[in-house]
Amino acid sequence: MAAGLSSESQPASGSSVTSPSRIDAIDGLRGLALVGILFVNITVMGGPIDRLHPDGTPTLQNPEWATWLIGEIFVTGAMRGIFSILFGASALLFLSSPRHGPFTFVRRCFWLLIFGIVNSTLLLWPGDILLVYALASPVILLFLRASALRLALGAAMILIGLSVWSYLRASGVEASASYDRPDLAAEQAARLGGYGANLAFMWDTTIRWTFAPGLLWWVLDAAGFMLVGMVLFRVGVFSPSASSAVRWLLVLVGFGAGIPLRAAGAALTFGSGGDAPAIVEAFFQAGRLAMSLGWIGGFLLAWRHLPVLVAKPLEVLGRMALTGYLLQSVAAAFLFSGFGLGLWNRLGWVQLWALVPLIMTCLAILHLLWQSFFRIGPAEWVLRALTLAETPRLRR
Repeated sequence: MAAGLSSESQPASGSSVTSPSRIDAIDGLRGLALVGILFVNITVMGGPIDRLHPDGTPTLQNPEWATWLIGEIFVTGAMRGIFSILFGASALLFLSSPRHGPFTFVRRCFWLLIFGIVNSTLLLWPGDILLVYALASPVILLFLRASALRLALGAAMILIGLSVWSYLRASGVEASASYDRPDLAAEQAARLGGYGANLAFMWDTTIRWTFAPGLLWWVLDAAGFMLVGMVLFRVGVFSPSASSAVRWLLVLVGFGAGIPLRAAGAALTFGSGGDAPAIVEAFFQAGRLAMSLGWIGGFLLAWRHLPVLVAKPLEVLGRMALTGYLLQSVAAAFLFSGFGLGLWNRLGWVQLWALVPLIMTCLAILHLLWQSFFRIGPAEWVLRALTLAETPRLRR
């Protein structure tokens, strides 16, 4: 299961038998999403916590806005979508094992919740997704025996409902469920202060985000994509024997619908000074889902043709994605906080994006060294030990 962030269980077409080809490809896909999600998160990690776009008037001549535009079309939402899809697919495989019944799954999700609380407070990242996944995971048990058709209908109902909700909220029909924006001067003092000041600010932000009505939106968002992952599992998309035609269909339909939808939404948002109009919010889920599916199909088709200098780092990152996800928070704290390098709010979109390959290369090297001696990552080992109430073998 592992929240799309671990390779303990690998999705296939209904089988619990693992194969090297499947593990490599799915780990690579998970690694791709891990890299992609940092491109989205780093702009908030390295600047104001509620920053959605660069400062100033949008113009393509401004590299900051041009970078934002690329992210809006190809990355934002889509990488989180891949994580959620892998969560749902891997959960079915996890539950297919005789050792992993519903109770074990619930216990695993409880500990995932604890990981999320630690990440959003002690590791100073209130944008953590693990907490949301833990809260959304009951949908998997509710649909555990459902057919692919019922799963697809359930996902469609959730995502359509979210689209209506987003439209109403953006159009002002429904009161905004967002938190009060923090004072920039107070945030600067906290985030450029010591660890205690950062912890107090992030703890307060996490509490306000977690107990705001908007949390339900995020939980349903994750649940809808988990169901999509269960559909893909049922129809065998992740199986090594899956037809290339099926994956090409994901590419053609996904990117064919997703790129125009996301480009149109980005253009409208661009023209509104960076604030998405209600119509953009209404089609966000459709465009995001399409892009996620396009990325999945395209990556699985391209996997065996990727150069080793690309494929190997993605694979090692994917095998320890939970550890890597938490280490992204640690890296951000070191780079941006006052007790680290103090780079908070000093870098623009382009500079922050340029940090991502550097951070992920360092993590890939650390992961590769760890995997030379140990079977699974440290965070994955802890999660497995807590879930199964046993001490798994760590060394190779």
